[in-house]
Amino acid sequence: MPKYVEEQFVAAAKRIGLRIEPRADGLWRVEHVLADLRSEKLRCVQRLGKADTEYRKLTFLKETLEQDQHVDAVLLGPGHPLYAAVDERLNETLSADLGGTAFFIDPLAAGPYRLHFFEITIKGKDTRSNDVLLHAEVVAVREEGGQFEVVPADVLIDLAPYVAPASRAGEVGAASRAAPDIDAASGSRSARGTYFDPQPAADHLKSTYQIEARQRCQQDRQQYASVVCDYLERSFKARISKAQERYMRLMAELGIKPEYKLATDEAKRHVDDLERSKKERLAGLDRLQIARTGPIRHLATAVVLTAEGDVAEQVGAPGREPDVNLRKQKELRAEEIVIEDLVADGFPRDNIARIGKQKLGFDLRAHRVTDDTTGVIEVRRIEVKGYTRGNDIQLTTNEWYKAQQLGPTYWLCVVWDPLRDDHELIRIRNPAEKPDHAKKEVVVAKMFTIPAPAIDQHGKKARK
Repeated sequence: MPKYVEEQFVAAAKRIGLRIEPRADGLWRVEHVLADLRSEKLRCVQRLGKADTEYRKLTFLKETLEQDQHVDAVLLGPGHPLYAAVDERLNETLSADLGGTAFFIDPLAAGPYRLHFFEITIKGKDTRSNDVLLHAEVVAVREEGGQFEVVPADVLIDLAPYVAPASRAGEVGAASRAAPDIDAASGSRSARGTYFDPQPAADHLKSTYQIEARQRCQQDRQQYASVVCDYLERSFKARISKAQERYMRLMAELGIKPEYKLATDEAKRHVDDLERSKKERLAGLDRLQIARTGPIRHLATAVVLTAEGDVAEQVGAPGREPDVNLRKQKELRAEEIVIEDLVADGFPRDNIARIGKQKLGFDLRAHRVTDDTTGVIEVRRIEVKGYTRGNDIQLTTNEWYKAQQLGPTYWLCVVWDPLRDDHELIRIRNPAEKPDHAKKEVVVAKMFTIPAPAIDQHGKKARK
């Protein structure tokens, strides 16, 4: 662990402009600590105090301090004023990237997945009913195939950063900047929405791991409150007993010595004060036993790719069928279902053409004469999607722009589970207009997605 702490601090120092130099003996030195790292405006300075103006001998290993020649070295790590100041400044520098996306390679993975990183908090109250932070932790949630699993946050250490070839660097870089801006506590979202939505992972985290963390905190608080309660009970019992004995002695003297009245009254007030203080202190312990879940903050999302395979396929279309042959079967069967529907709707089969290979932005072109007298012709350009139910629908940039261009003559036909007998066909005329509010641009793969619920919602409206 000290190795990771050292690497992190050295990299962070360079990022914020703090000059840290290696010494000939393997230790480090900082000739001058920047003034803004000693500013009293920093929260860490208010909590830990100011860092020194210079450090001639720094080490990250406790073993170094045991060596005679390094007894004057300073151990640097979490909790040290300089380390805390550098960490706080680094977080300020990187604040614009909060909630961002980065790409990594997992050479052992069988398929792509995502790692969503969150900061969870558990809160409580002190005996005076003031809010206190009981627990804070960075947690990672692995998302793969619609399933979620809480994993250690340091899992990222084992992954290699993805270095995009020059031909794709712009696309991947653009995707990493398309950061999901979501408040996991409220579910709000900014206009920078992206396909890598962390909200489902946040919901999973709230309903599982955070609840378990709250229960652990509450058990610890209850145990702590029980110990304090036992101490207070014994402490107040002894104090009250002693005060009552003094009061009774003064009461006995008061019968023959009237001048003891003032002292007797004071002793009585002291007993009453102790009784009242005991009740208040014990009542405050009840508040100590309560722990509640605090907000969840999304920190970042790591899109993890396999060592082999097309990047756009892994990143841009996670909802699509991974088996290429099976996906083609679904697409062909979906087209057949749509063609049969068009024929049933009055389009002559000879007037329906499959033109997907021409890359015009749609798969079928169909036309029919709607008025024999005037010769008016209805033309439909149809994009067909055959997907397993519940997956988001992906449209390429060409398909989406073509939908915007052709307007009401462009149709999106989605066939849920096309290879099954209970498949369902949903027709959406002018999709660039109707589900436009729900679509999200996937910059890295140059496509647009329409969430599955938006497709089903339109299907329900059409059936009414």
